[in-house]
Amino acid sequence: MSASASTFKVMTFNLRKDSRLDRANRWSYRKYMVSDFIRQSGAAVVGVQELMPSMKQDMLRCLEEYRLFGRGRSKRLFNEHSDILVKHDNLEAKFVKTIWLSKHPEKFGSHAFLAFFPRICTICEVTFRDSGRQVRVFNAHFDHISGFARKTGLDMILRYMDQLQQEKPMPMVLMGDFNVRPSNKLISRLRGNLHQYSNIRLVDAYAYANGQAERLNTYHGFKGNHFGKARLDYIFVTDDLEVVNTYVDHTVKDGKYLSDHYPIVATLQFKES
Repeated sequence: MSASASTFKVMTFNLRKDSRLDRANRWSYRKYMVSDFIRQSGAAVVGVQELMPSMKQDMLRCLEEYRLFGRGRSKRLFNEHSDILVKHDNLEAKFVKTIWLSKHPEKFGSHAFLAFFPRICTICEVTFRDSGRQVRVFNAHFDHISGFARKTGLDMILRYMDQLQQEKPMPMVLMGDFNVRPSNKLISRLRGNLHQYSNIRLVDAYAYANGQAERLNTYHGFKGNHFGKARLDYIFVTDDLEVVNTYVDHTVKDGKYLSDHYPIVATLQFKES
């Protein structure tokens, strides 16, 4: 399904890097399932995390309907990508940038104080060819250990959001693996718009997940749990986008899961000005 002039889908999906420890859940056993799922979802824009270079090549071969944008976080310590996939039947990427979630966001491989790895955010502005409407997408993967590093990362993303909005305002989507639960201060800050930027007002798209938002897992470790406290993935949108629906996808095929995270899919609609 193609995105229409006013309604489109976005997805955030931690793919789980290829690891020998996963045995029967290694990427080689999942790559075709994942590619088929993304294709069939109809998502116009997909933010992925833990995408390794070899996995990226697989997705480029399997998903000809999409273009992939983004850079790896470092030449060392696993060169993971947090890329953005753009469905090119009706969308065109006009601007792409990768920033590092550190005090030096333009420095390749930099990381925040106490961060275990370099962490990145890919920014992509997409234009819908049929309508000319534009959306600016931020896809991030936050540190899994340090709260200070996550705060540094969010501060940097908000700063770039503000700068880019001042240059050229447009609806925005912030999504990714935030590595925190809904009760964390980072999520409270985003939900409450507790920041200094008056031109950024964010809405938690997860609140539209069939009334069960706080109970649904996104991380399940290939075990298939649907409910609990392991919600780590999020989609936030600016208030000039309407959230039509959001769901956590629990696809399983022949006993195999797409990843150790469930993807989140949100249907969004441009609000008429």
